Amino acid sequence: MSRRSRSRMRFTTGLGGLIALLWGCQYLLDPQPNSNENSAPEHKTNFSSSVKVYLKSANNSNVYIGEFDRESCENGFPQQWSIFMTSVLGQHRFDIDYTNLVKRKSKELDIKVHPQRYTVKYDQLPNELSSALLCEHHEEASITFGRESPGAREILQPLKLLAPDCTFEWTEEKGLICQLPRPSDAEVFASLETIKRNMTTKWNHQPYLLIRRLTLTSQLLESVERPEKRADLDKVCRIMRFSLPSELPLSFRSKLWQDKVCQGKNRDRDAALMAIQEAAQEIQALSRRIEDASLVGLFTLSIPRDQSMAKGYLVTLQPIETPYISSADQPNSSLPCVWHPLFSDQMENQLIAMDLEMVQSRGASTCAASPGLVNAYRDANIYVRSSVASEMEFQISNGQSKKLRLPTGDYQYSVIQYNGPFPEELVSPEEVAPVSSGQISWKSAKPHLIIKSW
Repeated sequence: MSRRSRSRMRFTTGLGGLIALLWGCQYLLDPQPNSNENSAPEHKTNFSSSVKVYLKSANNSNVYIGEFDRESCENGFPQQWSIFMTSVLGQHRFDIDYTNLVKRKSKELDIKVHPQRYTVKYDQLPNELSSALLCEHHEEASITFGRESPGAREILQPLKLLAPDCTFEWTEEKGLICQLPRPSDAEVFASLETIKRNMTTKWNHQPYLLIRRLTLTSQLLESVERPEKRADLDKVCRIMRFSLPSELPLSFRSKLWQDKVCQGKNRDRDAALMAIQEAAQEIQALSRRIEDASLVGLFTLSIPRDQSMAKGYLVTLQPIETPYISSADQPNSSLPCVWHPLFSDQMENQLIAMDLEMVQSRGASTCAASPGLVNAYRDANIYVRSSVASEMEFQISNGQSKKLRLPTGDYQYSVIQYNGPFPEELVSPEEVAPVSSGQISWKSAKPHLIIKSW
């Protein structure tokens, strides 16, 4: 063998060894996939010294549910915990802070679930977890609790107080799960039919927004019941995408929910049915609110002919005072609030769901005080108030009457000359300016408001 051949062989062998060494180092440095592909994923936290927490499953397997930070230990108890839970809308992280209890500042826990923060009433540190000497296990990277153990119950107790609608289960495949009541198609269909029947037989004038939400809910249910007709669901999803937020039931407004139901090949039927059931509860609650807090009456425009030159007019109403919609006082620090996957993306959605009793409440949790809380409270009241009003803007001709269903209260009205949907450049400023404005009271048993002069 020539010298050149031997050199080439040594170079090739050395290069191969170097590649093998580098690959081996990379293999050691990279985290290895779990040998059980069906096990629940473990999540990274920003804890400086994490101790993983496992619960025994029904099959006696270890199920990862979260971690606590050993470095946050004080008085023998870790103050910072992260628990991971799965719902029909995906994965949720609950950061639980026991600092107030550990330092005896107050009998409260602080819990953050992006993007909201909550405060949960808690009498004392959990007994079993306190006596488990969690901070003393210096050499252990994990700790496991039995399925029916007191420690397991105490770990889940803050979540049960914050999310009372959830029934908790844990499996090797999905980890900790929030199971929500899943109605049957027949139950949802029956509730919607009852609402339709009450609207048509009891009311002679239905609020537009309520009818719109009811129609959309019924259309979604029909499309879910016929999965072979994918075009029907696509049509409903397009309507939702181009609808105003106030035209959608509260449970349909979540972007995450819309993606689950409307995007991809596998549309989530369970998520759709859960939201449909919540929409039915919302419409039922608003229907009762309409009967309790609104009046049917007439609005008449009767101007002398010599003062009325236009064929039609546009009347706009704006509430002056908030009618009886919610019993809650104006918030100054916090409001009763619970976590539910369908309503957790916006604070006002949670407040509306609480007000309409669409979610359970044990009085243990509140939305933490924040600069946006007052605005969320205001937006929640506007949502409910506008939902039960039949029409706040309508066209009317001189000499005509318009039947309205409005929440009781006082309203500011304005009347402008109406010339139809012409291009803006064809309408003069005089035609857009109000020809009349004032206040009306909608409080008597059968209100009949008549405008007789400008």
